[in-house]
Amino acid sequence: MDTIELFNEFSLYTEWADAVVFSAIMGKPQAAHDESILMKLRHIHLVQKVFLDVWRQLPINPTETQSLDMAALLDFAREVHRNTQQFNEKISLTELDRTVELPWSRQVSKNLGFDTASPTLAQTLVQVFAHSSYHRGQVNSRLRELGLDPPMTDFIAWVWGRKPAAVWPEAT
Repeated sequence: MDTIELFNEFSLYTEWADAVVFSAIMGKPQAAHDESILMKLRHIHLVQKVFLDVWRQLPINPTETQSLDMAALLDFAREVHRNTQQFNEKISLTELDRTVELPWSRQVSKNLGFDTASPTLAQTLVQVFAHSSYHRGQVNSRLRELGLDPPMTDFIAWVWGRKPAAVWPEAT
């Protein structure tokens, strides 16, 4: 398996896992109306969209998900994944090595107390996958706190399941 194929798999897995989490939430009022879950999901999908816009060299909107309810956020997430898959279809091995300037890196430098290095496209792809998994875990923990069974979203579960396509729930 080459690097491009691996990144495509991680992207398809991320979409699948996001759809599985939304499926666990939709139709369950205690989850669908939970502010903590909504805030975490807004953050996950905002970050996915912001990185996609940076990769495509488009303007970013850091408040784009701020007022979305769960149904609108579901539609937003599905669209971000659709656009990400289209972006991924055009990535080449050489492009993975291109430097990606993150507009917020100066602010992060101040917060961290050191100058940040400029990451490559490949490194920012990994960041999005890792970041999404981390916060999906927080959402699943909150589902458990609400008395619901969180879905299994591990990468290996997706592989064991023969890499199923994402099945998005209806926005209700």
